Amino acid sequence: MGITLSEKHGVNSSLMLCYFCGEPSGVALLGRLPQDKEAPRQGVYDLEPCEKCRDLMKEGIIFVQVKDGESGNEPYRTGKLAVLKETAVNRVCKPDMAERLIKCRFAFIEESVWNAIGLK
Repeated sequence: MGITLSEKHGVNSSLMLCYFCGEPSGVALLGRLPQDKEAPRQGVYDLEPCEKCRDLMKEGIIFVQVKDGESGNEPYRTGKLAVLKETAVNRVCKPDMAERLIKCRFAFIEESVWNAIGLK
């Protein structure tokens, strides 16, 4: 399957960001979009962890701080990230939640909860 080029924008590229840490992780070649719109310059999330995040996930569970009240797949991130060992996750979370976090290796966490469990 090939890329249909945009008449206005050619391959219509966009900077991909790691979904987990938000750092640049590659380039998406989007081609022609509906109504031949220009691709966003950045902000296309790559759901595959970047090399740095893969390494962090081997060490523990990545927690990304988001503003209180945010939810969904793209909550407003504050820029803070922490990695907790499985033993720490088991200490601060209920068993069923800890089990899910250990399995998926990632979670968004609201600022108030971040502060309540003593993350910096």
